[in-house]
Amino acid sequence: MAKRQEILYAIVGAGDLAVEKVRGIGKFADQKTQKKYYRDFIKRGKALTTTIKNSAPTKRAVAQTKTARTQVKAATTSISKAVRLNARATESAVKKTAKAS
Repeated sequence: MAKRQEILYAIVGAGDLAVEKVRGIGKFADQKTQKKYYRDFIKRGKALTTTIKNSAPTKRAVAQTKTARTQVKAATTSISKAVRLNARATESAVKKTAKAS
C-alpha cells in the first residue's frame, strides 16, 4: 500500500474515532459539557489548519501548483497556435496541389 494512501486512511480513521468518542460523550455528559468539547474541537481545528496553511511545505505546494497551472496554460496556447498554423499550411498545400494538377 502506498504511503500516501496509508496517511489518508490514518486521517480518516482518526476522524472516525473522534466522532465515535463525541457520540459516546453525548450519552454521559450534559449539554454544557458537550458545548465545551465542541468549542475545544473548533479551536483545535482552527489551530491545526492555520499551522498547515502557514507551513513551508504547503506554501511550496501552492507555489508549484500556480507554476504548473501557468505552464499548462502556456502549453495549451502553443498547441492551439500550432494546430491553427498546421491547418493553414495543409489548406495551402492542398490548394497548391490542386492548381498543379
